[in-house]
Amino acid sequence: MDPLKFRFLWTLIGYGLVVLVVVLSLSPAPPTPVDFPWMDKGLHAMAYGVLMLWFVQLHPQSRYGWLAGGFVMLGILLEVLQSYTGYRSGDYWDVAANSFGTALGWGLAFKGKNTLLYRLEGWYLQTER
Repeated sequence: MDPLKFRFLWTLIGYGLVVLVVVLSLSPAPPTPVDFPWMDKGLHAMAYGVLMLWFVQLHPQSRYGWLAGGFVMLGILLEVLQSYTGYRSGDYWDVAANSFGTALGWGLAFKGKNTLLYRLEGWYLQTER
């Protein structure tokens, strides 16, 4: 039995986050909350770190490597696609930031029932009573 009661919802939200990263990566002028040197690289690392942290909560530890490889490949693919848009350019440093974020997300991954999703479900199920 799956301990996550809302796995379908969490998975749907996760894929929504992936779509958001793809759309923002390929849009002509993605929003930047603040502008300072290397902010772009920080946003890349943060986005891929969040993706990795989200999906490790939905999969067993034996699949973490596959998830990380998939996110690194997604980052490479999006940088290649950016170079074909005519309004964006691919950047090796963005690939490095994406990969760093993925690795950071993997390194920060919580194990067991101390994950964000387990805590959200626990909170919701307690307030529902």
